[in-house]
Amino acid sequence: MKNLIKIAMLLTVGLFFIACTDDKAKGFSKTGKAGNLSVTYSSEKPLVVGNNNITVSISENGKAVTNATKVELKIFMPEMPGMPYMEDIKLLTPSGDAYGGNINFSMGGTWQVKIFIEKDGKKYKYSSSIIL
Repeated sequence: MKNLIKIAMLLTVGLFFIACTDDKAKGFSKTGKAGNLSVTYSSEKPLVVGNNNITVSISENGKAVTNATKVELKIFMPEMPGMPYMEDIKLLTPSGDAYGGNINFSMGGTWQVKIFIEKDGKKYKYSSSIIL
């Protein structure tokens, strides 16, 4: 009986560590449309409160857009009772076939995400939200 309890405890602890390790291995990614552009914003690691490296990939007709004049990422959380309006805005820098930057989520909760793209004299906006 003692051996059975020990085995059950070891299995429970082992499954717990496997579950925790699996979550940490997954990154974050969300995709949508801004006009005729496909927009994906992602992170190699799960998003956390604090600084996060975000990559924005843009494609048009299946081809990567590398000539955008401006790609800006804005996150914000509206004002709520007892809490002020919070935001972080970053002008993303080109890096290969994508645009990247560091964004700071100052607390957990639901954040609104806006990605502003200027390309060929046209302006595009992608809207999304995430929950930390």
